[in-house]
Amino acid sequence: MDTIAFGVGVRKVSWPDGYDRIYEEYRGLPRRELAITAGAVLDLALVEILSMTLTGPEQEIHSFLGINGDGRAPCGSFGARIQLALLLSVISERDAAILRAIKNIRNQLAHQVNADFDSSSVLPLLSKLHDNFQELAESLMASGSLSSASRSAYSIKPFLATEAEAGAGLLLVIFCIYQAYLHRIHDRLPTAKQG
Repeated sequence: MDTIAFGVGVRKVSWPDGYDRIYEEYRGLPRRELAITAGAVLDLALVEILSMTLTGPEQEIHSFLGINGDGRAPCGSFGARIQLALLLSVISERDAAILRAIKNIRNQLAHQVNADFDSSSVLPLLSKLHDNFQELAESLMASGSLSSASRSAYSIKPFLATEAEAGAGLLLVIFCIYQAYLHRIHDRLPTAKQG
């Protein structure tokens, strides 16, 4: 099995636990629903991690992160949470770029009625997601953390412009990896914190 590493610092670890389970759970979703759900699930995972990372009264943390559903909270949006996770060194700059690409794809598909993965407004975002993920994978291959046999997974790019399903597949694979990765970060955090 390949090894892969994410986040701040590269180290050898096996493919994220739960990857296959997550893939099976989400692969049957319609494309638009997949994009919206992927963004929402990763956003929620960041909320959970950030709420465990921040110190202070729980009510203040929840208010700050917008856990009560208040999008006007200082960190009440997916983008703000990505930025905070980056600033707290919970995720790396590459992770932030990938999560931001997923956020932007989600926003396009959620707010444009006729948008799909092969729409002109979504294709540049998919291309950016692909390139960011490929850059991460190449870095991991160079460090020996990922087998070079995995390179064949990146031959999907030519199909993004002609096959909406290719874009959805790319998003699904990256979503599954990051959902499992964020679970792993969550599991490494202390369960009890002082407030």
